Amino acid sequence: MSLTGNLETFEFSSLLRMLAYEQRTGRLVIKSDTNTVQIFLHDGDIVFATETRKNNRLGELLKENGLISQEVLEECLTLSLQKKERLGKTLVDRGYITLEKLNAFLLKQAENTVHNVFLWDAGKFEYVDAPLNLKGAIEYKLDTMNILLEASRRIEEMGILKKQISSDGAIPKMSGQTGGSGEIKLKADEWRLLSLINGEATVRQIFDKSGFDDFTAYQILNSLISSGRVEISQSRTPAELAKAVVKQIQGIDSGQFRWALDNAGLKRSSLLRVALTRIFREAVNGSQLLPAAEKEAQKISQFAKEKAALAKLREQNYVPFMKDIIELLWQSAR
Repeated sequence: MSLTGNLETFEFSSLLRMLAYEQRTGRLVIKSDTNTVQIFLHDGDIVFATETRKNNRLGELLKENGLISQEVLEECLTLSLQKKERLGKTLVDRGYITLEKLNAFLLKQAENTVHNVFLWDAGKFEYVDAPLNLKGAIEYKLDTMNILLEASRRIEEMGILKKQISSDGAIPKMSGQTGGSGEIKLKADEWRLLSLINGEATVRQIFDKSGFDDFTAYQILNSLISSGRVEISQSRTPAELAKAVVKQIQGIDSGQFRWALDNAGLKRSSLLRVALTRIFREAVNGSQLLPAAEKEAQKISQFAKEKAALAKLREQNYVPFMKDIIELLWQSAR
């Protein structure tokens, strides 16, 4: 059996319920503008899930959860590259983590990935029946009906959790408050999220790096905001961004700008690169820049691949003088 559709007309919960009821074995792929999730099912139960937003981050996630050290991560990353094998296999073979612990961790990450899809506003999906090779894979499985029950509870609470956080593009900042006693008492999860707040990273960037699923991350961030230790910087309007871009681009010549685009991996012929270059050329004053950004954004919005590339570029935030020009194009393209 094969099935395609979108989440606007076919709810994710209904899709999973149908696949569980029919005890399907195969692969389900769900795509948004900024992420792709793959869910593998066996007899209707979920046995594994991955997402592009967190691909190749197994080592960092294991380290952030206290399962391996930075030294072990660096050693095994080098070895895995040399042997051309997966990092997880290298860690197990070297005795730094047991296969049982690794599998349990991967299953938990799979559960977090699936739960995050329930919070998507839109996306396209494709399911295809296919035999799975489960040898050496996760020994356990996720009961789909339990996933659905937990998702229902989370969806109800998310509306409340999001009230203090304007968008995942907002920037959390330390408020400097310590709760009055001078001694900061936080849980381990709160410390982990707090350590990622630097006044520049967005909510989305912090959540992805933390390794938490979105629901848990929203809970923790809300707790930090409610305690007065963190505050949310309000998103800037397009006019404010345009003014910031004009100021930011001053002193940057075309050679430096081309260097930044080259290092971002944007091909000379890519639509996104052309759009950013044209906006750069129009960055003389804010009133002239805004219509130029909106015009280029309309072109970007017509191509999912280009918009996904823009989202990735925005998350990387690799060059300071590119930050606002990318954000302006992103806001205009939404």
